[in-house]
Amino acid sequence: MRLKTLPEDFRVRELLDWPEVPEGNFVVHVLEKEKLSTPEALAILVRDAGVDRSAIAYAGLKDRQAVTTQFLTIERRAVEFSLPNLRLRPVGTTDQPIHSRMSRGNAFTIVVRGLSPVQAVQVRRSLPSLVTTGFPNYFDDQRFGCLRHGQGFPMRSVLGGDFERALQQLVAEPSPVAITGDVKLKRSLQLHWGDWATCARIARGPAYQPLFHHLEAHPQDFRGALEHVPLRLRVIQAFAYQSYLWNRAVSRLMWGGVQSSQRLRIQTLMGDLLAWKYLAPEKEEKLAAMRTPLFGVEGDGGSEPFRKAMIAELQAAGLRRSDFVDHEVPGMVWREEAREVLCKPRDVEEVRIEPDERNPGRVCATLQFALPRGAYATMLVKRLFAPSWYQDRDFQERDRAEGNPPERGGRGDGPRGRGGRDGERDDAPGSGEPLGGSPSGFAAQRAARRRRGAAAEPRGADPVLPEPGLADGPGPAVPGAELLDDEDGLA
Repeated sequence: MRLKTLPEDFRVRELLDWPEVPEGNFVVHVLEKEKLSTPEALAILVRDAGVDRSAIAYAGLKDRQAVTTQFLTIERRAVEFSLPNLRLRPVGTTDQPIHSRMSRGNAFTIVVRGLSPVQAVQVRRSLPSLVTTGFPNYFDDQRFGCLRHGQGFPMRSVLGGDFERALQQLVAEPSPVAITGDVKLKRSLQLHWGDWATCARIARGPAYQPLFHHLEAHPQDFRGALEHVPLRLRVIQAFAYQSYLWNRAVSRLMWGGVQSSQRLRIQTLMGDLLAWKYLAPEKEEKLAAMRTPLFGVEGDGGSEPFRKAMIAELQAAGLRRSDFVDHEVPGMVWREEAREVLCKPRDVEEVRIEPDERNPGRVCATLQFALPRGAYATMLVKRLFAPSWYQDRDFQERDRAEGNPPERGGRGDGPRGRGGRDGERDDAPGSGEPLGGSPSGFAAQRAARRRRGAAAEPRGADPVLPEPGLADGPGPAVPGAELLDDEDGLA
């Protein structure tokens, strides 16, 4: 399965309701772009079309590796602009800037390439159940670039009070997959970490200078240095870990609410997540009515089953209520935010299967559908191709019966199954947190911290969320155990 082989293989069209006001001061424009992110496109308009950035408003960000169409408003000005990969034209006027609440979501046309005929048949067979009962509204890998680039979760380090480690992850953790000059810079910072004068000379850009000058004046104030990291980056990293925990809590919840014969496995950067093939109508009704917010320490946690699942994930991560207060960094503060767990596509067209000219002997499938704002089209595609949760284990049992040794590094019962940690089975709903590779320059520091931490007071002394209104207590001795065994976990 191959996505985004060509930009035109992934088309996104924003669905927006804006009031037409003939004498309005805000001119509505359609922005069409390809191989550009929304911020990159706006930067070009500001630079080459002379548009005042403060006059531009839009409803949401659109993919870079795609052909996208979205709306924006420019105050008191109509602009026509055209480049091969960027076009802007006015289409009306309104009396207010465009904002996210006007969005009804996005319409997608996606070409999935490199499919075998068997996979093409699977798409057609899977689509009816997906349309009927939907899929979990997980955040997809796009949200977790910190894992792809080997940073891990800086926000987790912040909550653990390890501000130096968080800063290392943000500014001095070289990506194992990137090929930009930024990798060389981060390797240099890693090598000279602690020599703040040298780091300040190496990193001269506005994103680095303030924090290293701060460390020159206050060598051990890593918490203060974090406040000099660009705000947008801090917010993105905070939201990444918050989204990760939401995904894991939803997967844990689904484990109790989906019958074993209906469980599907969705593979992601953060480990395997559970979805369903079919969902009983009564379960679907309960799930649609359930409140499943992203976690914020001052919120109520949502509906009881989801609240239990989230508490179990927080406990599994070793987080306490005091961590959110004692280790607060501006821009890295979680607020409870509503997010629906059940997502159903709309306006679904019949799948078109045809030969794949880019991959001889293979076929491609063209999908057309619409999703609500915030839902990931790539997650829908993953759900279409998702195998049974137990499929790989069935293959392994067959291999054992035939006398074949299990694959090393596979998703089995071994110590390092895909998405699992040492000694854990990857089918445990709370398992599977790839935090990225360990850079050699910081390995000794982390080993020393672990040794120091082993002698420290156990973190279980202050259970997470014990206060009224969010939790009645620290939760079960084995986090989420009652959910694993409860076939009516959506009750």
